[in-house]
Amino acid sequence: MAFLARNMLICFLFAVLTMFMGLLWFMENRHPSQDYSEIIERLNNDQIVALEFTGNKVAFTDRDDHTFVTTVPDVSKFLERVQGKNIRVVVKQDRFNLIYITIIAAFIVTLVLVAWWSLQRSKNGEESKFASDKLVSLKGKDLKFTFKDIAGIPEAKEELMEVVTFLKSPANFKKIGATMPRGILLQGPPGTGKTMLAKAVAGEANVPFYSFSGSDFVEMFVGVGASRVRDIFKEAKENTPCIIFIDEIDAVGASRTTGASAGGQEERGQTLNALLVEMDGFNTEDTIIVLAATNRPDILDPALKRPGRFDRQINILAPDVKGRKRILEVHGKKVALHPEVDFNDMAKSTPGFTGAELANLVNEAALMAARKGNETITNQDFEKARDRILMGVERKGMVMTDRDREILAYHEAGHGILASKLPKADPLHKITIVPRGMALGQTQQLPVSDYPAYSKDYLTTKIIVLMGGRAAEELVFKQQTTGAQGDLLTATQIATDMICKWGMSKTLGPQAYSIESGGFLGGPGSRLIMGNDTAKRIDKEVNELLSSCYHEAQRILKQELSLLKHLSEVLLQVETLDGEEFEIIVDCSLKKDAAATKATEDSCGTGTAGADRSESQRACDTDAIAA
Repeated sequence: MAFLARNMLICFLFAVLTMFMGLLWFMENRHPSQDYSEIIERLNNDQIVALEFTGNKVAFTDRDDHTFVTTVPDVSKFLERVQGKNIRVVVKQDRFNLIYITIIAAFIVTLVLVAWWSLQRSKNGEESKFASDKLVSLKGKDLKFTFKDIAGIPEAKEELMEVVTFLKSPANFKKIGATMPRGILLQGPPGTGKTMLAKAVAGEANVPFYSFSGSDFVEMFVGVGASRVRDIFKEAKENTPCIIFIDEIDAVGASRTTGASAGGQEERGQTLNALLVEMDGFNTEDTIIVLAATNRPDILDPALKRPGRFDRQINILAPDVKGRKRILEVHGKKVALHPEVDFNDMAKSTPGFTGAELANLVNEAALMAARKGNETITNQDFEKARDRILMGVERKGMVMTDRDREILAYHEAGHGILASKLPKADPLHKITIVPRGMALGQTQQLPVSDYPAYSKDYLTTKIIVLMGGRAAEELVFKQQTTGAQGDLLTATQIATDMICKWGMSKTLGPQAYSIESGGFLGGPGSRLIMGNDTAKRIDKEVNELLSSCYHEAQRILKQELSLLKHLSEVLLQVETLDGEEFEIIVDCSLKKDAAATKATEDSCGTGTAGADRSESQRACDTDAIAA
């Protein structure tokens, strides 16, 4: 701020000087100018009564009291012409150029002095430190955030409680010779609460909390990042016990063997070296804990994770169903809830949601309730908020023909029937043909519980359900549409992972052909080196798995053709069905088919015996199938 104020002051002074110079110029050139030949003519005709010389410039006044300005090439010769005439002559000193040169020289000297003064202050440490503009320093008394405000990750809280105890009572640990880890690395997917945990540790221990981002150390000029690191630890050592938190440390702590531009690699390398040296330079009396968070622990430099630096890694993953319920209860205390709201069901319907996504769910539900003018949030608001997060905003203005809606209804009905008929499939939650986001319709399944691992039967069943939309289209309309694009992509990815990553192929055996390369960010797998013959075998295995699942989907839908037709008709009318409504439709369809079959058997089997009865029964069955 001080540097900015000085710059503004210099600009203001420069503007004032410029205005002053312009005023002087205006004062010197306030009279109109005239050619030298005209003044000679006026002089010869005795029309000039007064002359005023300022250097080579001459201001002359005629008998009509008009003043003009001109420039004479030779003053001495001009004065010879004036001699002997009754003309008043005045000579002034040319001060304008002298003033102009003096002001410009003073301005340049002032500018040099200000620049030198700024450099001296920066050099002597009188300026603010490199890290001061990036520092977020919170004292413990100002930190109201504690472990009570965090839910869903009990293991991480228990692990970090030891750090809190050490910061509160370090003497108890030093008494028996124990030392706490200098650095603790919090690693996990985005939105799982890594930053909140770091703040909660400082809040529980009531110690200063210095927060930075890894990108704060990466600058254009080499050496600035390393200087910031030194400033941080110098500040922290003056305020022990304290916590230094570095968010997204992979921005500065990436492995030094990875390729990068020469300048960027040199800057990152110096900054990382400074960080490693500072963490090794802690004295035994320094009660400083360095917490860091990252989504990419796989790319961190090995020297950063060795014992003595970040020698303790805590994995913070997405919460399970119990953790999701507790997180919803924590965020639910901040909003007005209707008494009927049940977070137990909501936790079951949000598998894979992180803490940040659950907080967003509560906020979206509150926004929807506010739009409707309600005073409390209901289960319906949470349901709509969840659909908006998962599927996107409802596209109410989209126009679809009756034919397209019918194809879409059969497509989603095919998914729903397979999800209900396959024993290993997740229970059906909702079917809708209302366009949302990029999807025209969607069939949602919710798992009964969180799966720690997936079986081959479960994954195969998932592929069969995904093939249900395309199978229904071909079975009823004898055509294929682009509506199955997302289903085919997901099915192909699952089948490829089964063969290449999880070794679920009898032909290729228990061998992995791809590895993860995206850390907790879920990036695409990177292929290992393999021969052409192996690649062909993998492609064949994936194709055979997808084809067998597609044929199985067609077989089941052929058996349930009447249910497929009935379900699609209902979807065309109501557009959305939940799991209970779907089960009611399935039960009604089964009862209707059973009644029709019984009526057909009674009408076809009465009064017939032997071969005549068998032939009549076959004809009746054929008519019933045709109908």
